[in-house]
Amino acid sequence: MLAADRKEINPAINSEAAEAMAKYGITRVPVDYFHYKEFRYTNLANAIAQATRQNGTAAISTPKAA
Repeated sequence: MLAADRKEINPAINSEAAEAMAKYGITRVPVDYFHYKEFRYTNLANAIAQATRQNGTAAISTPKAA
């Protein structure tokens, strides 16, 4: 899914929030989420580990992120 296709949960930051971020040196970064059933993970290996535990299947090796 392309980023443009996603519905952004947090809309664009208003100017007051942007000023506070600049004042305190706060940055905003995009985050990938991996969904498995009702669970959400920020780490693919954890999502796969949970899936293998619930399915009783052998672990699948995950490619290392670059």
